[in-house]
Amino acid sequence: RERSRMHSLNIAFDRLREVVPSIGNDRKLSKYETLQMAQSYITALSELLNK
Repeated sequence: RERSRMHSLNIAFDRLREVVPSIGNDRKLSKYETLQMAQSYITALSELLNK
């Protein structure tokens, strides 16, 4: 059960990494870095929409 949950979570992080732009794609972002980049990206997109 836990293994399946973690597998699903890891797949979700991989999908998020695919759509969030990152600087230098030479290494895979950590989960923490992925969430930070997603937050920054969402903030930037929101600011663009509000202009």
